[in-house]
Amino acid sequence: MIINLPWARLTLAVLLPVALVTLTLTPIFTSHLEERIDGTRRSAESLLSSEYDLLLRGMNESFNQVLATAEYPLLQRFLSRRDGEQTPTWGLAAKDDWEQLEALFDTLLTHFGRYTHLTVVDTEGREWVATSTVPLLPRPPVVDHGATPAFRQAMTLQARDLYVSPPRLGASGNEQEPVTPVIDMATPIVDDQGERLGVLLFTLDWSQLTASLPHARESQAEALLVDAQGEWLLPDTVHADERFGQPVTEHWPAAWSAMSSYNQGTVTLDDHLLAFRSHDLRTQHYRSQAGMIISDPGTQPWRLGILMQQPSFWGLLKENPVQLLAIALVYLLSVACGVFWVLSNHRLRELRQRALLFSREARQYASEVQDLYEHAPCGYHSLDSDGRVVKMNRTELEWLGYRADEVIGERHYRDLVTPATREAFDAAFRQVLGKGQEGSAECELLCRDSSRLPVAIQATAQVTEDGFQYSRATVFDLSERKALEARLERRALTDPLTDLGNRRYLEGQAAMEMARAERSGAPLSLIAIDLDHFKRINDTYGHDVGDLVLQAFAKLARQVLRDGDVLCRMGGEEFAVLLPDTNREQALRVAERLRETVATNPARVGKDTTEDGTLAYTASLGVTLVSAGESTLKPAIKRADQGLYAAKGTGRNRVRWQAT
Repeated sequence: MIINLPWARLTLAVLLPVALVTLTLTPIFTSHLEERIDGTRRSAESLLSSEYDLLLRGMNESFNQVLATAEYPLLQRFLSRRDGEQTPTWGLAAKDDWEQLEALFDTLLTHFGRYTHLTVVDTEGREWVATSTVPLLPRPPVVDHGATPAFRQAMTLQARDLYVSPPRLGASGNEQEPVTPVIDMATPIVDDQGERLGVLLFTLDWSQLTASLPHARESQAEALLVDAQGEWLLPDTVHADERFGQPVTEHWPAAWSAMSSYNQGTVTLDDHLLAFRSHDLRTQHYRSQAGMIISDPGTQPWRLGILMQQPSFWGLLKENPVQLLAIALVYLLSVACGVFWVLSNHRLRELRQRALLFSREARQYASEVQDLYEHAPCGYHSLDSDGRVVKMNRTELEWLGYRADEVIGERHYRDLVTPATREAFDAAFRQVLGKGQEGSAECELLCRDSSRLPVAIQATAQVTEDGFQYSRATVFDLSERKALEARLERRALTDPLTDLGNRRYLEGQAAMEMARAERSGAPLSLIAIDLDHFKRINDTYGHDVGDLVLQAFAKLARQVLRDGDVLCRMGGEEFAVLLPDTNREQALRVAERLRETVATNPARVGKDTTEDGTLAYTASLGVTLVSAGESTLKPAIKRADQGLYAAKGTGRNRVRWQAT
């Protein structure tokens, strides 16, 4: 015991100070690490916001440049004058237009510096004016763009619409660097009468645009930009083709998993922090002058992310050798823990100040984005708690036809809303004033000239410690969208011959009915119908008589079917009926009643076709149930078709059930 006592004291003298120092340092380093992690997260989010805004501003400036150039009268006049055939000479006016266009494009290319190629293509896909060469007149077209995606897509667009290709490797215009990522932007060239004259194609140097983004100056962060398929879109600053176009999963599979699952957020990936958000050029282009933007299928939305190294205990220790030495001395000499705490706390304040400084610098990057409030392509306004206008941008004032002094501080915004849509506005404003502090509504505004403007309003509340201050709202003009939606919806969902819903309409109705049936447990049935010997009718009497038979069947079927049954034409002489809340026995009765009615009611086709002006026909029907758990209607359609084929195989003019 006498021998062991000194060793025990020595052990206690060593272990106790080590334990005390360890217990003292652990909460300090934990707090320090948490603050550094929070600072890193804020830095990543601030850098992401700045990166996102600057990228959008660069893209929107390019979009607006293309659209503005396409509306130059000189460009429209040149395409109107140009001759599709190669002629020995050109008139002086055409030659002058050509030379002015060449000079204009050279100026654009030199002044903006972000484009590699500017091209004018006629409606036949032939290139007439380009910045790459300065030819002598007369000059025949030298490049055929007829097969390029940009030309084909642009020829389907309306004026002020854009096709934007995904970034691709292409010619940069620099002989020393012949390959660089580029983006094609194409828009139709339309004259004052609405006639399509050709296509304007701008090729944007993608690497030059991205080189000015904050991540190019930030050495502690790495930017990720991928398309909807996870392919890398951001050029490497050293070698543009090393990562570009490659799957992001080769380098950051965990990052892609997070970015593909959510639209935006901040997540931790092993030893990195990732802040990311999504952007879809086709729908989120309200900051530009484009009416509609399309791109290649499967490439949108883009996902932008910022990766930053996440602080760790070991990283903090390696960050400052002096701190390591101080800790070692504390453990070796077993000195007072308070001295070390003072030194550590001093270092902690330095780190906190550095994090705050970095945060202010990041916010400064975001504040450098140009303020588009007054001349934005959408309206902005602010209301006090009573709904009185306290601020409104020039765009919305011009829409309404008022001066600022006639509205701001003078009128309640609801007085500018039509009575029919005031209720929607009031409900949205109550949401802004309530706990949610945000609301949206589609309304119609009363303009000064008595016209009505359909708009979408999205508003949030500005709240401080003193409570609600004012609301901030963004207003989007829906005039063109409303008209286009009405035309497209009618065209996309209706069969023009029978005025029935088409296959797409059936699929949409089926999705709703299947979801309703799954919730309620009610049965859902499907009938497939095919008119018997319809080819014989077309061959014997002609397709116009066949069309009359199809129309007669559609009219007759509407009379037989119940309210709520969905009758659609699948194509040719094939029809389908979706029967909600209908079991097997009920569905078979409906199908039999429909078959009998068709067989006993000939179609009226006119006396120039038959003696009595009618033509008898029959139908075969297959009936099945839509099984619970089926995600689409396709399995049920297949079963109903099998029942239909069984009905035809047993003599036609029959109803056959096909079990699930």
